[in-house]
Amino acid sequence: MIRTAAVLAILLLGTGAPLQAQGPTEQPHPWEPVIIEPMEREFLNSCASCHGRDGTGAGFLTRLFRGIDPGDLTQLSARNDGTFPMERIFSVIDGRTEVAAHGDRQMPVWGDRYMDAVMSEYGPDEINETRVRNRIYELVHYLQSIQAVDAEPEN
Repeated sequence: MIRTAAVLAILLLGTGAPLQAQGPTEQPHPWEPVIIEPMEREFLNSCASCHGRDGTGAGFLTRLFRGIDPGDLTQLSARNDGTFPMERIFSVIDGRTEVAAHGDRQMPVWGDRYMDAVMSEYGPDEINETRVRNRIYELVHYLQSIQAVDAEPEN
């Protein structure tokens, strides 16, 4: 009983020693915005076989798929009055919600392929859709980074 009272007194009153913090003593880092870097690696892996390493449409598969013009991806902004059509490019790459009335799709549906890849890596997970969207946006940002810049007009 005396022993129990002593333990209770130490717990309630302390030992006189300064209290030590338990667990990590560093302050957590504040949330920082996610910055999506242009990913040349993703472009080379997923797109260059048709669109060429430089995006101008001269990929090695164009020799196999004769009559199919993959297009010059460095001219997307120029063909859109100088504005990069980010959401349109995202939807074309993703391909999962494209309207069937637009005709046959010759480009792979990368959204499905990327989802298959994350399902293989992570299994069913509630953030797989975010992983796929981020991967596509990395690719879209890379395409934005390779847009041709018009030369200054001569006087």
